[in-house]
Amino acid sequence: MPHARSRERLAGWLAVACVALIAILNGNPEFSNASVPPRGIASPVVALEVARNVNEVDSILGEAPSPDREAMRIKQYIDFAFIACYISLYVALAVFFRSPMAVLAAVSGVVAGVLDGIENVAILRIVDVGLRDTTQSMVDAIRYPSLAKWALAFLATGLFGYLFSKRSGWLSRSIGAASLAAAGLGIFGLFDNAFLVWAGIPMLAGLIGMAAKFLVLK
Repeated sequence: MPHARSRERLAGWLAVACVALIAILNGNPEFSNASVPPRGIASPVVALEVARNVNEVDSILGEAPSPDREAMRIKQYIDFAFIACYISLYVALAVFFRSPMAVLAAVSGVVAGVLDGIENVAILRIVDVGLRDTTQSMVDAIRYPSLAKWALAFLATGLFGYLFSKRSGWLSRSIGAASLAAAGLGIFGLFDNAFLVWAGIPMLAGLIGMAAKFLVLK
């Protein structure tokens, strides 16, 4: 039991780290008013991840060099830490649940993290390139890994949400409901990319619930 409790606390602290890094990613440096994400996508970062062409890159980042390109660069470096945290959390949750579904969810999450890293490298490459030299293949090198990442991340979130919803206790069921809602919004967001940002709200609620469950409520 002491070992089980220590594993739960590790999962709780990883959830806390994920919440903290989400807050940092949404903080400074902020994007300027010149950054106008297309298609109703509220976040410049998400908008660049799913940008369809060079014109959309222009509306998000502007011509190189620009303050918005530097802000994007910094956020990508921070995102590498976030990737490490959420991959570790997925693995910790798989250990907690100890089921084939949990293993599938963790594998999906780990692959999502790898794709996230590939996407970040592609973004770091494009922020240094002027619009004239930005090719469609460079844009696609961001978009396609990103869409695959989101699909796998929301699959993992939905599977863990289902497992939480089957456990006793209002908090576990609340975590499950929030995670399932995030997965549903996220999958819809693969078709209407504006919903990818809104899926982050119930996902964040689920992370906060996990932190409370594993660290505060025995």
